[in-house]
Amino acid sequence: MDELCINEYLNIKGITIVGKYFNYDKNIHKKDIASQISLIVELHKTLIGCNFNGMSRIRSTIGKEVEDYKVQIKKLQRHYDYIVSKHYTNEVEKLILSDGKTMLKQAKEALNHIYVHDYLGIIRRSMNREEICIGKIDRNNLRKNEGKIEIGIIKDLTYNLVEEDLYNYIKKLQRKQFDIDEEELIKLFVHGSHLSFNSFDYLRGLCSYPKDFFKTWETYKDSKKEKTNEEILLGLKKSLKYESKSFIL
Repeated sequence: MDELCINEYLNIKGITIVGKYFNYDKNIHKKDIASQISLIVELHKTLIGCNFNGMSRIRSTIGKEVEDYKVQIKKLQRHYDYIVSKHYTNEVEKLILSDGKTMLKQAKEALNHIYVHDYLGIIRRSMNREEICIGKIDRNNLRKNEGKIEIGIIKDLTYNLVEEDLYNYIKKLQRKQFDIDEEELIKLFVHGSHLSFNSFDYLRGLCSYPKDFFKTWETYKDSKKEKTNEEILLGLKKSLKYESKSFIL
C-alpha cells in the first residue's frame, strides 16, 4: 500500500493520518460510546466513493469474516468430539465439555441467521459502494480534532462491509467489560448509516458468534504454548460472560 499517496488523498477529503496511536482517557461513558459511533458513521460516509485505483493496492476482506467462521466451527467441532472420546480431561477440557457444545450450537445458529437474512445483498451493496473499513476504530485510532477527522494508523485499511468496523468496536468494548447494550449500539449505527434491515440481522448474527471463546479454545487446541492452561481457562470464563448470550430474535 502506498501510504503517502493515500495520506495525501485522504487529506483532500478532510481526513488526517497522524501515523501513531492516540492517548485518550480510558474512563469512557455511554455518551462517549455514542459519540464514537457517530464519528465512525461520519468516517464511513466520507470514505465511500474514495477511488484509490492507480495509487495503491488496498486489499479486500469482504466475506472473509464469515468464511473463516465456517472453517473454525468445523475444526472446533472435531476437537470437541475428540475431547469427548478421551478418558482423561484437565480443567480446560472440562469447561469445553460443559460449554463448548452450547457455544458451537450458538455459532452455527448465528451463521445461519446471517445467511438467511440477505447476507449476499449486504456484500453486493458493499462492493457497489466500494466501502472501506479501518479495522481499529476506537478512540485509540480514530478521533475528531478541531472539527477534522484524524486516524492514527491505516495499516488495516481494507475494502470491507462497513458493519465490520462497528462489530470490531463492540468486541473491543466487551473485552474491556464495559456495560453496553449491543442492540442499542447496532441500532444507532444502522440508523445513522441509513442501512437496511439486513444490516441489523448481520450485526446481530456477528454479535451472537462466540468469537473470543473460540479464539481462546483454538489457542488451546493448537498447543502453541502462548498461554498456560490457567490463562486459557480464565480467558474462556471471561469470554463466556459476554458471549453466552444470543442476539438473534
